[in-house]
Amino acid sequence: AVVSTQSTGMTFAIATPLGKRFGERKMMGIAFTMSALAYILFYPMGPGYIPKIEWTPLSNVSIINPNNTEVTGCNWQNKWCHTQHRLSIAQFIAANSILLFSYPLGVVLLLSRTSKILGPHPQGTVMGILTAVGSFSRAVGPAIFTTLFQAFGPPAMVYVLAPALSIAPVLVFLGRHHLDTFETRHEKLQRELFS
Repeated sequence: AVVSTQSTGMTFAIATPLGKRFGERKMMGIAFTMSALAYILFYPMGPGYIPKIEWTPLSNVSIINPNNTEVTGCNWQNKWCHTQHRLSIAQFIAANSILLFSYPLGVVLLLSRTSKILGPHPQGTVMGILTAVGSFSRAVGPAIFTTLFQAFGPPAMVYVLAPALSIAPVLVFLGRHHLDTFETRHEKLQRELFS
């Protein structure tokens, strides 16, 4: 939790300078692409020749282990546990590191760009909609993805989230002309009217 908080704080601090130096639209596309890459890295490939996951069938999980050791492995009732590969610690660290940087960066740049597109117009409604969509996804997402995870295992997360996040940079690229700030649009309109 501490690393996540520090990473998010650092990302918030560097989002504005990065946006000014490279352009907010480019940085949004890069942040969304990095998020998609992070989810691709979460695909379990395992160390070496992809060993089978260690699993322990449990008959009654309410009984405390007499050796006081932690029971690890995959829930044997999930069919995918018998054939699932491990996620190596290096993969896990790499994917989390990328995600800890790219997700907050994308969110900050998205909200910042939205504010600049709206300009002097009232922003409360649009920002409220963005916040509501984010809150809805954080409320409903775990229920949906827990069900997917139990049915199909970790690869299901990759198959759903990586393509969904890969669409975002494409949309940013295709809609880049609609992402002009209010001031830029106003200046273009003034030049067209008075030229």
